[in-house]
Amino acid sequence: MAESEKDEKFTKVATEKLFEVLNRADEIGGELRDFIQDKMATDPRYIRARKAMAKLLGHEEYVSQEEVAAKAKAAEAKRASVAAPTPVAKPSPALVGFGDPSVKAQIFGKKSDPWSGRAITILERLKVHYDYTDLEEPENEAKLIPLVNECKQHTVPFIYLRGQFIGGFNALAEIERLGQLDFALMTPEEREKVPAHARFEIVPRPNTDEVVPADEIPG
Repeated sequence: MAESEKDEKFTKVATEKLFEVLNRADEIGGELRDFIQDKMATDPRYIRARKAMAKLLGHEEYVSQEEVAAKAKAAEAKRASVAAPTPVAKPSPALVGFGDPSVKAQIFGKKSDPWSGRAITILERLKVHYDYTDLEEPENEAKLIPLVNECKQHTVPFIYLRGQFIGGFNALAEIERLGQLDFALMTPEEREKVPAHARFEIVPRPNTDEVVPADEIPG
């Protein structure tokens, strides 16, 4: 191999080695620079020194990156709380009268009255949950007159479906015969889902043909 070729090859190899060294030095320098910048931005001792120097020179207070991030997070949380206020639970409406919409059926009757028993038989045959109040029990006797005044009916039983007074046994039997009982036992939300053509107007049918004997009305 000629001397000139040897020199050329050596120069090429040396140049490649030099570039490798320079590139590595640049990488090390970049890593070192990033490390120093990170320490300056996050090291509590450096941050305290920057704050003290700013105060001494009368400059605007130095704020670190962490403080900036914390303030931004707090501001975002505050905006979120204003945008989405805590919902206030609405109190349940107080019951008015004897009807309770949360109960499918209520019967205010007397154990000695056959019509009260027949009304119970209808509901039990259809497996309808009901509440029964015996007006002959001493603790319930005082409810009779208020029921008469509220329902404008003078005989037992007093029957409510979903809190709505419908009448006595005859009214319950008629609603069942017309196929309206299932609808009458629905909640308002359930009734809204029923097609318009399948809805019914449940009209009270108080029994006014008879009056409560005077000796049965508590004084």
